[in-house]
Amino acid sequence: MDLHSFGHEMKRLRRGLAARLALMSPRFHHLLPTGTSFKRIDFRWDEHGEHLMVFLPGIGDVAEDFIRRGFIERVRHHGVASGSVVLDAHYGYYASRSLHALLRRDVLDAADKEGYQKVWMTGISLGGFGAASFAAMHPDRVAGLLLLAPYLGNESLIREIRQAGGARHWEPGRITEDDYPRRLWAWLKHAYAAGGTDMPIYLGYGTHDRFAPAHRLLEELLPPANVCALPGGHDWRTWERLWRHFMQRKDVMGR
Repeated sequence: MDLHSFGHEMKRLRRGLAARLALMSPRFHHLLPTGTSFKRIDFRWDEHGEHLMVFLPGIGDVAEDFIRRGFIERVRHHGVASGSVVLDAHYGYYASRSLHALLRRDVLDAADKEGYQKVWMTGISLGGFGAASFAAMHPDRVAGLLLLAPYLGNESLIREIRQAGGARHWEPGRITEDDYPRRLWAWLKHAYAAGGTDMPIYLGYGTHDRFAPAHRLLEELLPPANVCALPGGHDWRTWERLWRHFMQRKDVMGR
């Protein structure tokens, strides 16, 4: 392993440890400091293109993972978007409830100024939750979602929806201001079970993923062609295969 790879793996190790501790107690939130803006990595291949792809990482991942795993190169190679931005949106931004405001100001508003007409959001695991929950609150700002193994709420909420017979039959009940998972599912029920949106969602997951029960509930709301389930778990090897699948398809992002 060269020094660059070693440094990357150490960064991932620190990020994963800090996230696990922050999940255990707010006392450790300082290990994931948030700034007034995201750290980001920008790519643009076509100055006149209209599509931007935004990437949100998982809870133990870092922005560079999307580059090292070939995600950005596949976007460029297949002509899926004219530009991409990778955000180092770690768990600290979720814990501080600043994720959505920064996405709106630093990504969506900035994309408008840069001439992009459509913004697609891609998220893995926790990043999938971030992308989907943002779309639920700002459906007019997002053209579509590509979600790989998204976190969609805790076991209690997923069990509640499953026992109701799926999102179509589930009733959200009272939703508190900070209950983003329940708010997300209420939007999914309204928008996709009742046909209240034209925003496409593409879902990919491993059949042995620990979040697969939630993925199957979301799958019930989507066109079969928009879902890809492959043998695999909650890991990058599975996500790379899913990404290749979606990038090779000509119907993704209206190509």
